[in-house]
Amino acid sequence: MNILITGGTGYIGGFLILKLLEKGHQVSILTRSAKKSTTHGMAYLQWDGKEMPFGMGIYDAVINLAGANIGKLSWTEENKKLFRDSRINATKACVNYINRSPNPPSVFVSGSAVGFYGIDREEVVDESSSYKEDFLGILSKEWEEEALKAKCRTVILRTGVVIGKGSEVTERLKPLYQFHLGGKIGTGKQGFPWIHIEDEVKAIIFALENDDLDGPINLVGPELLTQKEFSNAFAKALGVTDIWTIPGFAMSLALGKEKSGIVTGGQHVVPKKLTESGFEFEYKTALEALIEILG
Repeated sequence: MNILITGGTGYIGGFLILKLLEKGHQVSILTRSAKKSTTHGMAYLQWDGKEMPFGMGIYDAVINLAGANIGKLSWTEENKKLFRDSRINATKACVNYINRSPNPPSVFVSGSAVGFYGIDREEVVDESSSYKEDFLGILSKEWEEEALKAKCRTVILRTGVVIGKGSEVTERLKPLYQFHLGGKIGTGKQGFPWIHIEDEVKAIIFALENDDLDGPINLVGPELLTQKEFSNAFAKALGVTDIWTIPGFAMSLALGKEKSGIVTGGQHVVPKKLTESGFEFEYKTALEALIEILG
């Protein structure tokens, strides 16, 4: 397949492109950074995140992973606008390209997040569950609605917390646990929907190649975990203890009241559509995933 990707220079995109090239696909990457040289099977196209560059070719599939990093930046009103605009503008550009193309792609795979369900959801949710009217819920809903305007098979990737070698989460947590400073956050009962990077990439390619899949799919591991249980698994993988409790108010002071909800709250999410479609996870438990990553 000849595949166009936005957000291909990010953590998930980097792993995904390597796997697509291994499978013999041709990949074109839209990037805002200075134009990079084309290599075998891969080309870089410079864009502004809003409109496709002039002279776009014909593609069999479009994968849209673009969006400013919500975890790294503070949640000021200016940055909230950036989070929304970076997602909506990139998605709108992809949809416009698809709908105006004389030979449109057969599939559009577009990013979203489990934040669709809200940052403090107590019940177990699957793809049929409603969104929650908080910042992440509304943002994800608007992001998905834009993607669903594409006039081809469209798959929405509601991704959980991605863990893997070099991932933001594992790199931040590892030194804390090595110095015996890890532990539960708040009550520790909040859901922690995780997925190993290998399963994230495998699931994206599965969605790309499986014509029976469309609409939203939850990209989370099959094991339901609380944050406390994930902390226990992280500590066990490193051979240390996680005896501490980090108060919710401390996270509120460090991150800001609204943003702290992404760690003091959570979601209990199941990958119902992936499982029912016959997808096989490489890592079925967080402990085996973390042993591979940290061991």
